Amino acid sequence: MTPGLPSLSRRSVGSQIRLLIGILLVLVPVGAIVSVATIHAQGSSVRALTLALGPAREANSAVLLDMTRSEAAWSQAASGARPEIDPLGLQSSVEAQLDALTRGVDSPELPAGERARYQELVTQQRAVVDRWFMAARQSLQGLSPGTPVTAPARASAATAYAAFRTVNSALGSAIQAQRDVARVESREATAVTSGVIAAVAVAVVLVLVAAGFGMHRAVGRPLARLREVVRLQVEEDVIAMANQEEGALEVRMLARDFNDLTRANARLVDQQAAVLEMQELVLDVGRGVRSAGDVPEALRLVTTKLGAGLGADRVLLYTLADDGETIEDRLQWHTDDLPDLPPLPRSLAQQVGVVNDELRRDLGFFHMPDLLACDVYDDERVRAFHRATGTRSLLMLPVGTGGRGLGILSVMMVGAPRRWHRHEIQAALQCSAIAAQAIVALRLSQMQDEQVRRLTELDRQKTDFMATVSHELRTPLTSISGYLELLVDGDFGEVTDGQHVALDIIGRNATRLRGLIEDLLVLNKIENSGLQAVSEEVAVSDLLHAVTETMGPVAANSGVQLVCTDVPDDLRVRVDRGQLERALINLGSNAVKFTPEGGRVLLSAERSGDSTIISVHDTGIGIPAGDLARLSERFFRAGNATAAAIPGTGLGLAIVRAIVEGHGGELVIASVEGEGTTMQVVLPVARRAPVGVLTGA
Repeated sequence: MTPGLPSLSRRSVGSQIRLLIGILLVLVPVGAIVSVATIHAQGSSVRALTLALGPAREANSAVLLDMTRSEAAWSQAASGARPEIDPLGLQSSVEAQLDALTRGVDSPELPAGERARYQELVTQQRAVVDRWFMAARQSLQGLSPGTPVTAPARASAATAYAAFRTVNSALGSAIQAQRDVARVESREATAVTSGVIAAVAVAVVLVLVAAGFGMHRAVGRPLARLREVVRLQVEEDVIAMANQEEGALEVRMLARDFNDLTRANARLVDQQAAVLEMQELVLDVGRGVRSAGDVPEALRLVTTKLGAGLGADRVLLYTLADDGETIEDRLQWHTDDLPDLPPLPRSLAQQVGVVNDELRRDLGFFHMPDLLACDVYDDERVRAFHRATGTRSLLMLPVGTGGRGLGILSVMMVGAPRRWHRHEIQAALQCSAIAAQAIVALRLSQMQDEQVRRLTELDRQKTDFMATVSHELRTPLTSISGYLELLVDGDFGEVTDGQHVALDIIGRNATRLRGLIEDLLVLNKIENSGLQAVSEEVAVSDLLHAVTETMGPVAANSGVQLVCTDVPDDLRVRVDRGQLERALINLGSNAVKFTPEGGRVLLSAERSGDSTIISVHDTGIGIPAGDLARLSERFFRAGNATAAAIPGTGLGLAIVRAIVEGHGGELVIASVEGEGTTMQVVLPVARRAPVGVLTGA
């Protein structure tokens, strides 16, 4: 190695690759040029063989064959015998073969001199062929069958055929000689091409082998050692360093970058530990705030944990009133060696809301590593804040949610400047967001508790009012009904027919009002004290017969057919008989009321598994599909019932559902407007107690 020059293995991989490419660029094109030249020559020979000489030889042989067949047939005819074929019939075939021969020898794949010589021989052959066919035709013209051709005619044809053979043989020999030359040239070109390709391949292989050994020394071994260093680092040896003085230039640069990366990774590990510490701080703040009972406790947790977690000297949290400008409260945390701060001067306190708006609108946060820096201390607000708090380094964040500002969170260092890292700022922002959420959530919870209390009180007052009004209405209603009965009986004098009509209207409305009051009292009682049922085992047939007896007269007066199907005696339910009868009578009353004259109401019951289904089916006006979901609401009535002015309070189905569900059952309603309605009360089947239970065994 020449002193002062770097060895090949220490050169850059790029220069080594360029050297390899340069050698290959010399070898491969030279081999390619020689191969292309020989292949081109071989191609010319092959094209001459396939496109010109081969077709020409075949055409020349075909002409000879057809002429031989024609001459043989003419000889038979000339001797007076009957030939197998027409001697003159192959003339068109011979001419076609001569045309093909002409195209073959006229191919541009042949040298110009050879083409001219071949064309001259073809022209001569065509002339002697024409002469022979003319002599043959003349010798046979007018010849009687079985008569031999004259000797002069025979001699003329024989002379022409001999001339044809001579020319045909000369042309065939010339074509064959040219074909032999083309074959030899093709074989020689193949051999030359193969030799060139083999030589280039060997040279390329040798160059690649040499390059491989060189690349191994320059790249392979250094990379293997670098990989070993990586393995050591994976096995927790994080200070392992690569050799920067071994291998090619790129490998040495890679080793240097790897070492830089190792040092950067060590710094990153430290940063990640700090980030994880900040994330744990945020989680700890969130857990503490969620367990807080009120807003001051939650904010006290935020300031305490944030100050200790960031290693700050002091944390101040100002909360704003609903107007977003006035300070509502102040919480502070500081290290044990610092005193409490007095309230901010009035001029600074008035700026809290403004600063909150600026931070939320423009900056998101505000950090000053050193308040005494010249470019910072020129601001009057900074100077005032420093004088009031003694702060040297400040991180200030807005507390707010949505478009509403809730306060300002300030993290301060007193003794010395401090650079606030991104992960510290991010943790402080998250704690600020947690504080905002805590303020909103706890205030909302307090508002909800107050609202629930007021609603509960209002509901109790409503219930008491309904009960009081219902009871108070019964007394005057009783007096009205009593005096109405005296008037109708004539105790106060004779009543005219018109007065009877008016008194009937008053009586019906009094009865309607009494039913409404009774329904309100029942619902009020159920809501206040629940469904106080005295359950007993009741036969379903008895319940349906009671409903039929009660509703029979009403149905008859309305012209509605009321039918009760047979119910098995063993179908029984455990219910409060009076309450369930009331519910079924309400259903039957609705069915009769909403069924036009001539309609039909059917009461039936059946067992389905462990349930008893009591059905009330009518052929009445039905219920609109949009009203089905609201039927059990208080005072709600279907739209078609209201439109038809059918009287009702809208409380009946609410009472029925309360009674049925109080017995552990379900009210199922199915209806088609204009066709009818089916109300089903689904109750558990009464099961007899085992003998052992009754006897106490």
